[in-house]
Amino acid sequence: MRNHIFRLLIGILLSGCTEKLDVKPDESQLIPESIADFQALLDNVEYVNYNMPSYSEAGADNYYITAVRFNALPTNGLREGYVWGDHVFPQGDFVADWSQTYSLVTFSNLVLEGINGISEGRETAAYRNLRGSALFIRSLSFYGLAGLFCKTYDSLTAAVDLGVPLRTTSDINTIFKRASLKETYDLLLHDLKMAIHDLPLTTTYKTRPSKVAAYGLLSRIYLSLRDYDNALKYADSALLIDNHLLDYNTLDGTSAFPFPAFNEEVLLHHAMISSPLIRINSSMVDTTLLAEYEEYDLRKTLFFRPLAGGGTLFRGTYTGAVEFFSGIAVDEIYLNRAECFARKGDITNAMKDLNTLLVTRWKTGTYVNKTAQDPEDALRQVLAERRKELLFRGLRFSDLRRLNREPRFAKTLIRTVNGRVYQLPPGDPRYVYLIPDDEIQISGIQQNIR
Repeated sequence: MRNHIFRLLIGILLSGCTEKLDVKPDESQLIPESIADFQALLDNVEYVNYNMPSYSEAGADNYYITAVRFNALPTNGLREGYVWGDHVFPQGDFVADWSQTYSLVTFSNLVLEGINGISEGRETAAYRNLRGSALFIRSLSFYGLAGLFCKTYDSLTAAVDLGVPLRTTSDINTIFKRASLKETYDLLLHDLKMAIHDLPLTTTYKTRPSKVAAYGLLSRIYLSLRDYDNALKYADSALLIDNHLLDYNTLDGTSAFPFPAFNEEVLLHHAMISSPLIRINSSMVDTTLLAEYEEYDLRKTLFFRPLAGGGTLFRGTYTGAVEFFSGIAVDEIYLNRAECFARKGDITNAMKDLNTLLVTRWKTGTYVNKTAQDPEDALRQVLAERRKELLFRGLRFSDLRRLNREPRFAKTLIRTVNGRVYQLPPGDPRYVYLIPDDEIQISGIQQNIR
């Protein structure tokens, strides 16, 4: 059975791995056998690195689409997705955010099971890197699923709140029921911490996981859990290894995409699944957000492209192309740490981190260090800059979910389409997406409430 699944996976991956794998004439011998074979599978960038859920951004408030674009969306499910409807993933629709993310879980399990059968080289750094990478990918995938299909984490109810099915085997015939939310996060955090023991400190190839990327991801996850002590701890760990920021004054603003892929700020290169709903050439930047950028802030021009007919597109992705970056980068880690410092009442370090970031974003010689009157002022400034810096990274939906738990930061999202107003209030059940109808029919797992 496992060999059969391997053949299926290799069929998907061959376009990116053929020249790397020792492809033998007999198809039955395409099964990966060596450390190099498995590394070649993990190095299929288009499959492994471009599969992060798109609704982590598509459900948020950083963008809008025109009525013409809305009416032209190819499925009713996509239109429902834009207005936070109840039929986002109807029966018969392929749901990439669920299916492709779970395919990465299965892929990770196959690698973990496959390398367990390798007898030679098990104590080498290359072997440990394979194991750590597979655990990292599985953790990241479960985290992406939990952020869309589960409630916002609450330590008081997590043991009874529904998590996601925790597939820990490659056997696709095994039906996994939904674990609790606590079990879900316990596993993905355990995977990630185990990965740290195996991964190299940094890596030459930014498409591969590393210790510094794992620390950054842990900081992101703990921030989403509102565990600010651990978010601070792992942000510190990441920045001790790599704290390089990109000086925006060095970028070419005339380029269609000013930010090169794999630039010095990127710790791990990942991108969101391509979706007809949110695209770099048709999704307009929220006008209220645009108004927040100040005169000498280089992000005002480097991030955006105004259209002659009205509206503004985003071009500030760290992929250097049309895909939305959703990987780990140093700017996010600085903002994570600054927020944690502010929440702990450490104004000095919160503003130090914020100013360290912002001076690289403003025109040389124009930036004046920001100050804060009190921890609340510092926190509000950090959160404002967080939104301006990390837009279209697949982080905003998670930020809204956690900040809505605090009345002073809670926000009602509004979209207006074809003369009709749609709203998503704080704490609304629609912040948890319904599991695709096809999955409910096949597995019989419990659906989310409405």
